[in-house]
Amino acid sequence: MKYLLTTLLLILCTCVRAQETVPDPALAPNTGGVSGQLKDGGTTDPVGFANIAVYKVADGELAGGTTSDIDGNFTVKDLPYGDYRLEVTFIGYEGEEMMLELNDGERFLRVGDITLEEGGATDLDEVVVTAERALMELGLDRKSFNVEKSVAASGGSAEDLLRQIPGITVDLEGNVSLRGSGGVRFLINGRPSGLVGTDPATYLKSLPSASIERVEVITNPGAAFDPEGTAGIINIVLKKQREDGFNVSVALNAGTGNKYDGNVDLNWRKGKFNSFAGVAGRYDERFFRGFRDQQGTLGDSTFSRYFNFRGDRVRESQLLKLGTEYSLGKRATIGIQGNLQLESGDNNNLRTTNFFNSEGALDRTQQRTETEPSTETDYELQANYTQTFKTEGRSLSAQLQYSENDEEEIENYDEIIFGSTGLQLSTDRQRAPSLEGRSQFLGQLDYEQTFGDFKFATGWRSTIQETTQDAGFEILAGNDDFLRVDSLSNVFRYNEDVHALYATFGGKVDKVTFNMGLRAEQAYTTSNLLEPDPQVFENDYFKVYPSVYAGYAFDDNTTLQASYSRRIERPRGYALNPFVDRGDPFNLRTGNPFLLPELINSFELNVQQQYGKGTFTGGVYFRQLNDIISRITRIQEGGVSLSTRDNLDRGRDYGIEVIATYRPTEKLDLTVSGNAYRSEVIGNNGDENIDQNGYLASGNVQGSYELPAAVKMQFTYFYRSPGVRPQGRIQAIQSLDLGFRKDILKDKGSLTLRVTDVFNQRRYRFTTETGGITTTSEFQRESRIVYLGFQYSLNQLGQRKRDGGRRGNGGGGDDGDF
Repeated sequence: MKYLLTTLLLILCTCVRAQETVPDPALAPNTGGVSGQLKDGGTTDPVGFANIAVYKVADGELAGGTTSDIDGNFTVKDLPYGDYRLEVTFIGYEGEEMMLELNDGERFLRVGDITLEEGGATDLDEVVVTAERALMELGLDRKSFNVEKSVAASGGSAEDLLRQIPGITVDLEGNVSLRGSGGVRFLINGRPSGLVGTDPATYLKSLPSASIERVEVITNPGAAFDPEGTAGIINIVLKKQREDGFNVSVALNAGTGNKYDGNVDLNWRKGKFNSFAGVAGRYDERFFRGFRDQQGTLGDSTFSRYFNFRGDRVRESQLLKLGTEYSLGKRATIGIQGNLQLESGDNNNLRTTNFFNSEGALDRTQQRTETEPSTETDYELQANYTQTFKTEGRSLSAQLQYSENDEEEIENYDEIIFGSTGLQLSTDRQRAPSLEGRSQFLGQLDYEQTFGDFKFATGWRSTIQETTQDAGFEILAGNDDFLRVDSLSNVFRYNEDVHALYATFGGKVDKVTFNMGLRAEQAYTTSNLLEPDPQVFENDYFKVYPSVYAGYAFDDNTTLQASYSRRIERPRGYALNPFVDRGDPFNLRTGNPFLLPELINSFELNVQQQYGKGTFTGGVYFRQLNDIISRITRIQEGGVSLSTRDNLDRGRDYGIEVIATYRPTEKLDLTVSGNAYRSEVIGNNGDENIDQNGYLASGNVQGSYELPAAVKMQFTYFYRSPGVRPQGRIQAIQSLDLGFRKDILKDKGSLTLRVTDVFNQRRYRFTTETGGITTTSEFQRESRIVYLGFQYSLNQLGQRKRDGGRRGNGGGGDDGDF
């Protein structure tokens, strides 16, 4: 089969080169193009609105694309000289593929008629799940979700968008987990970003969903990827314009309860330059409320406490980007980019605590008013270089990146104590100012070489970062002056340098596709408590991270895949800093400077099956965990709980995941996904054994339907079952999101209406048992919100339009802005 396919591709390539080639004066310098017409193999009628994609042969990167017009005609222009693979796909037809070579002698290829035969749509490397541009595409090592047209996420942030992705869970604080694990590594356009930093939740709230083209989920990454993140990688690919001339897109959204966001993206492509700029702003107010009910024994007496809290959080952010790409001749490009993010916030919380004695009578009441203003500034500078060679299949890329993050916040506490009769007993004022600064430098070099059906890749990467935290605790000393309590404050610095080398080798042998790799890393880490009592903890380690992938194609519709990778979860500054957060004086939080990294060995076995009106992907996975980083609660004197992180001995996860798509009619698309696993945790908390075994399951049902008047409706329903966690249990949670979209202004604009958490069910409830104290908690942040949005895109093609050249759709984005 492999040799037959190769022969057909060579014949197609020969046929393409034999076609008439006519120079096109509308083409940019050192670029070419291709045009043709699509026809039905049975009726010879033209096939309109089919997808045409052009990929680079050297690295498989998408170079351009369009859709055929109503007469089946298509044109893709401004492709830099080189070798390409053109793919044609359309629902109900077999895919077609041909090879192209563009150079000074053959700049513009007119390939004539391309005949499409009826049948299922498949390609060499992916199973396409749905039609149009598929909502989900299944690659050899990842699942790609094309969210550009998502209705349910229109007008939201990246956090809202991730809630729509199968297998991904986002809690009320914005923390992301994948298959139930919070060890997720985020990439932006295939690369790490300093803006994400050590707090991805903050960045995801600031990034507008309108800027995102697709989300890639890689649960078992290979050795070429940074091994950070035990659950895997989520790669967020941002939109990028590829057409000549001036392009602009605008999105404006408003939500109930004072929620507003908007963004403008500009792009100018002319000659050897491709420049862009963008600005996004967001203002968001959300209330929160909840309770915590504690009961236990202190000495020989029982007691109970009931905490009730309510408040609101205000967040305001601005995100700016500016960059350009320049072509250095035919085979090299260099790019620079700068990103700036500004954030401010203000949290307000009224916490009321009732204390009951052993007879159950009210003993006293505490009212604690908390305000927390904060500001944050992040900036990032990137420089990228890519180079291809005359020898086909060779490429070199390099990246330098520097980022800084500065955050300042002040937690203010005003406390009043009342007796059982309501008489005021005492008042107190405290505050906890904190400053955090982080800097990071990244350097990376990657080289790839193909040898027929095989590819070899190798590279180097170094990351050097430093985080400094000045966390204070102050009490009122008189005349509204606050005095710093040195024994309750600290200055903490964390340094981490990681240097890595990797190599991978893969290819195809008959029906078997394989890839194997090895990554070696040397890490130098230092936790340094500078004040009040200097302490240093160094943990330098050398580790290797192997990865293996193998796939077997039974036929064009059925593929079996198996993979293995080793990964790591390194503790960050906030988890290491031993400063005690006293925001809730009866439920303290602190870090642990002696944390060790968590290691994971991950195994997966998956099958992909395509059938008439949909696809099915099912698999099992096993994760062996060592030195698990887990949140642990210890009971202190007076019944005060202290929450920290510690390394538990080991654990295992056994899981099964399924994703099925079905398109019963042209107007209805359905995607159903589910994940269930058993978790086993083995460890000790002092003298307490906290071994836990339990099950957890979650599911996602998503559908879209075209209503009358060309209104597209989309819904997403999420459910997570009750489950076990260390020292307690979590309760079930569910939610339903609903959205509508209507294209206007000759399809250049659209109006969207969406409702999140329609039935107001997104509440987090859990129970913790430790040290003879049982705590039942519930927390809810405002989640039932109605959004109204407007989006508009304008493409002004300048000289190409004046010359009457046919315009393509630009082909979407790639793995990065450069």
